[in-house]
Amino acid sequence: MSQDNSFKESTSKRHLFIGLLTLVAMPLLPMVMGWYTYAS
Repeated sequence: MSQDNSFKESTSKRHLFIGLLTLVAMPLLPMVMGWYTYAS
């Protein structure tokens, strides 16, 4: 039971990290796409 609990904890931490990374990266995505469009 404790192994399942620690596994769920590590999974939620991983999802939290991915969620924060997505929140930071999403506003930058159109700017990066604009750089590629401007470069080509």
